[in-house]
Amino acid sequence: MTDPVTAAYIARLPEVETARLPVGALFFANGRIYKVIETGAGGFHKAREWRKTEATDVALIPGSFPSRYLPLVARGRLLPVYRSRLELTDKQQLSCYVFPIETLALDAAYLDVELIQSKGAYVRNHGEEPAFAVTDGVHVFRLYYYRQSATQHKTDLSRLEARPLPFTPRPHTDGPGYWRLLPSWTAALPNFDTTLNMRRADFNAGDTLPHIPIHPPEQE
Repeated sequence: MTDPVTAAYIARLPEVETARLPVGALFFANGRIYKVIETGAGGFHKAREWRKTEATDVALIPGSFPSRYLPLVARGRLLPVYRSRLELTDKQQLSCYVFPIETLALDAAYLDVELIQSKGAYVRNHGEEPAFAVTDGVHVFRLYYYRQSATQHKTDLSRLEARPLPFTPRPHTDGPGYWRLLPSWTAALPNFDTTLNMRRADFNAGDTLPHIPIHPPEQE
């Protein structure tokens, strides 16, 4: 059951005919996030549940050939986009959110990157911290700390209690409303008393250099 805050957010998103969306556009329908993957001739328009397999493909045009063998999703709620990766920052300063679980933090980071129209941003581990970062390889734009690892171990967030910090940690519930559309979404936030050191996740990311500056550039 959708909570009132999420329902209100969904209602504010523009409702569109999915057949009019370009390749790469993300929309929300039937409780799922979809990405347009094909807009071919002859009504061959298809979308796929975001970060899922082809088993989740849907047709976008009624009466089209794909609609004969795929579920039809003719209308959906269009997700917002970022024109620049700087829009992930807090007034051009590094933004930071604390999530209850690792899976949600990673999903939120991937979704943020997906919604940036300009290319170059990607997700990586944030050094040895229990956190992910959206970066362009030179600057970090947003951090995603998590209180519990994917193996259900509490993480060490003591660094966030240090002062002064070059950013302001905020609860994930203060973040973008579209995070609430993720299957891994939960509003629950455990107590901040988490001191167990965790093993760094094997994220298979090549660029994890500690010298990457955390302050975004002043302009693109």
